[in-house]
Amino acid sequence: AIPPEYISAVEKGFGEAMAEGPLLGHPVQGLRVVLTDGAAHSVDSSEMAFKIAARNAFKEAFNKGGAVILEPIMAVDVEVPDDYQGSVVGGLNKRRGVIQDTSARDGYTTIRCDVPLAE
Repeated sequence: AIPPEYISAVEKGFGEAMAEGPLLGHPVQGLRVVLTDGAAHSVDSSEMAFKIAARNAFKEAFNKGGAVILEPIMAVDVEVPDDYQGSVVGGLNKRRGVIQDTSARDGYTTIRCDVPLAE
């Protein structure tokens, strides 16, 4: 069992690892960590050792978990004159947009698509 005086060091280690996130350095959100077991050694145990062990355990579990980066995607409706449909679709594709639907009416085309917010 982990001595009670080292529990806060474990919490800090996990907290720091989550704050800097192993994929891009951004905070990890929506994650709960549960400490189920551990051991202490009379010679080698210290707060720093438990903090480092927690950080390493988090990184290992995170990498094994198959985490992915989530990117905000916006649903966009673009209404353009028919003559400009090709140019606009090309611009949306350059921005990694995914065209969902197009419809034409009265000389105008409405393009429904999903586009990453960063683009």
